[in-house]
Amino acid sequence: MIERSKLEAAGVFEMKFLFHKPGEQPRGTVTWMAFVVVVVSLSIVLAGLAAQAPEPTFSKDVASILFKNCAKCHREGQIASAVPLLTYEAARFRADKIKRKVAAREMPPWPVDPARSLRFRNDARLSQKDINTIVAWVRGGAPKGDDADLPAIPKSEEGWMHPQGLKPDLVISLPGDVHVPAQGEIPYVSLLVRVPLSEDRWITASQTRPSNPAVVHHMALTEVALPDGLGPADLGQAARQMGIANGLFAARPAVTTPSILNQIDMLGIYTPGSTVEVYGDGSAKLLRGGKNMYLDFNIHYEADGKPDTDRSSIAFWFQPGPPEHQLFRVNGAGETILANGKELLTDARGTKAEGTKVVIPPIPPFAGHYELVGVTGYPQAVTIYQFQPHAHHRGKDFTYSVVYPDGHEQTLLSVPQYDHRWQMAYELETPLKLPAGSKIVVTAHYDNSKMNMHNPGPEKQVYFRDQNQSWDEMFTPFIQYSIDSQNPAELHAKAASQSQDEKASTSVQQRSTDKGSLQTGEVVGCLVAAPSGNWLLTKASQPAVSDAQATTSTALKAAEAKPLGNQRYQLLGVKMFNPSRRQGEKVAVKGILIEDANGIRINVTSLQSVATNCAQ
Repeated sequence: MIERSKLEAAGVFEMKFLFHKPGEQPRGTVTWMAFVVVVVSLSIVLAGLAAQAPEPTFSKDVASILFKNCAKCHREGQIASAVPLLTYEAARFRADKIKRKVAAREMPPWPVDPARSLRFRNDARLSQKDINTIVAWVRGGAPKGDDADLPAIPKSEEGWMHPQGLKPDLVISLPGDVHVPAQGEIPYVSLLVRVPLSEDRWITASQTRPSNPAVVHHMALTEVALPDGLGPADLGQAARQMGIANGLFAARPAVTTPSILNQIDMLGIYTPGSTVEVYGDGSAKLLRGGKNMYLDFNIHYEADGKPDTDRSSIAFWFQPGPPEHQLFRVNGAGETILANGKELLTDARGTKAEGTKVVIPPIPPFAGHYELVGVTGYPQAVTIYQFQPHAHHRGKDFTYSVVYPDGHEQTLLSVPQYDHRWQMAYELETPLKLPAGSKIVVTAHYDNSKMNMHNPGPEKQVYFRDQNQSWDEMFTPFIQYSIDSQNPAELHAKAASQSQDEKASTSVQQRSTDKGSLQTGEVVGCLVAAPSGNWLLTKASQPAVSDAQATTSTALKAAEAKPLGNQRYQLLGVKMFNPSRRQGEKVAVKGILIEDANGIRINVTSLQSVATNCAQ
């Protein structure tokens, strides 16, 4: 766009054309000849102004864009190493393809719908100015320019990608190469590697990295503690003596969440597209030290057609002392899960889906819109820092939303076109504070139809197993958060006097007894729709404290026999439970109890019918 001031300085002024009826004299003085003169003059001016702007060059204009936005993946040792973009020769060779990809906003990948999502500090989208620069460079013949203008290649300490180029404080690697066969089903690899620290350390940044991304589907690292006198080599023998398959039965989580969720903290994750994590904002993760602390490298390998090897690692950058906020990463669908609108019971027989408490039914053949919904209530005030949805070939979309204690809802992240080949961790630009009693709802859809170009077999059922192959499926929408009421420094000081065995069994964190922590309760009552559109529970029982947010068939049988009462509760966030189908029925409800002067509201985490009518 040419600025008006420049046009006026060149003698080109605004003109208005007045229309007239046939046979009338024009009410202006502009003639066609004058109009042609103006157009020609304007063309000359625009050409002159364009000539004043030098053509972009790689060294001066394009390299800085590629180094900042593309080099973290398009370089040796990273996921896109086959397409390096750190030199002029490499970029010039692929110039036309680069132009097409950036102009279409296909690269860098950013599958988020910004209109339905919060802002993220690792937003990978190029500015329109950067896109225009690359397009103009390619159209101009992709000139190299002066080497003196070339910016420094981003620093990488032995392949580690800390944004400040810092060398890791600690790197823990697999003890040797893992040999991956050319084809076939490869069982998950679980290898314990000792943590070489005598004291606890606080992690301010980390990067989980395979040495061979071509064969690593995903990798999850947790820290565990083994009993005194027992090492990794002893686990297999102990398991055989007890007649069980997995020797990790003896390992205990080193760090767990201190709330009712009591989930193990996921220390590090690798998926295609993930790179270094820098926490900041006064937050950090905990790495336990001690003589019997180990990292569990749980790795899903995938054959790539030829025999290969991998030796994965994780790098840590530490800070001197405890942070203001300790981070925990867990499966955001670790509590209640609904499949196509049906709530799943935690005591159903069968294999629990990996990372969940339920048996998820398989996706039927040719199903194009199979839905899973995960519901997790937070009895304490928490701050959300990061989302990372994970699924396999049939993953279609993910949406994270929150139901606040006052009942209003907000979409936090929308990924309308999920792609298993590029699974990012989305880091919030401003961490989101949720008051106690909030509820996170994650909705995902799966496409097992022929329309899915990544689908290896639409004619087959697709299972959610314990350790899933790439042709199976997963529902693992990770969330990284802190608990606002927790003071990591105080907890850490309190734990310093514990024995090694006590630390392993209880972790630094304990279940919270803070006054700000709400309770999970369970009630029975009659489900009715209010004129306002809200849903109410009437003739309801007094709430009983529950130690779980999901429910079981045993609990439903007990609820069926439980008498009604005279309580009345407003129910929050119930649309995923299809309340209109249950209106007038006796139902069993679980959720976070929120009490104020107006009564008790329940942010619902489970809603099941126990009788078709609500008579006493």
